[in-house]
Amino acid sequence: MMNLLRKYIAAVPKLKFSRILSQISSLGALYRCSVCGNRVKRFGPLPQFYSENLQKHGWRFSFGEIETLNCQYYLCPLCGSSDRDRLYALYIRDYLKGVKGDKAVKIVDFAPSLPLSLFIKRLIERSEPEVIYLTADLCAEGVDDKIDITDMKLYGDNHFDFFICSHVLEHVEDDRKALHELHRILKAGGHGILMVPILLSTEEIEEDPAVVDVAERWRRFGQFDHVRLYSKSGFIQRVTESGFLVKQYGKEFFGEALFARTGISSQSILYVVQK
Repeated sequence: MMNLLRKYIAAVPKLKFSRILSQISSLGALYRCSVCGNRVKRFGPLPQFYSENLQKHGWRFSFGEIETLNCQYYLCPLCGSSDRDRLYALYIRDYLKGVKGDKAVKIVDFAPSLPLSLFIKRLIERSEPEVIYLTADLCAEGVDDKIDITDMKLYGDNHFDFFICSHVLEHVEDDRKALHELHRILKAGGHGILMVPILLSTEEIEEDPAVVDVAERWRRFGQFDHVRLYSKSGFIQRVTESGFLVKQYGKEFFGEALFARTGISSQSILYVVQK
């Protein structure tokens, strides 16, 4: 192995040593991360923290009942992107390629995932027309704007062409207010990625923002900082009531082979809303 490594280094002296090791380790890889672009032998599982706490607190469902989650192939070992980050990256790449015109495109990303945010920044460096990309969060450091998603006074009406709001609504006390605000700040004809954890085995939204006990939140909503658990029909109804048109993109749209190669479960659905 060392002889092979020395020959490889001699053949490509300009490559950094860490890059060489990465390329060698990826030989024979079956998967590719759509966020960082690297080939990997496999994606890592969902951290045990979740399964341990769900079991401890008596959550009565299974991971297989969650629509967009691949708990066995959850994390990219190189960039740390989740399976849903990789799903969004597939759509965002094509969205930016399809943008036309001479006006700047304005994008806001709420509670941004760092791997996905870096991916977007790399894309917009070579994008035409100009893309203005902002990150927003109420509590996190390092974002462009400190924003309460239920009351976004900082942003005017019809301000953004595109937004990303992933796994935010299940945290906020009044998700209807948040949806109203998302609809207000989006331009007519604009789009947004709007995602929440969806439990396929239930018909109604389970919610109670008054619950503050951590154990009870784990038991009822599946996480210590969630205040609701969405059903598929309940989520779609609530989003459409706010004025959005909802589009669903799954393996039929992206291709089953692409889902498999990027570690996305076959029952995953990307929800894209339009004003």
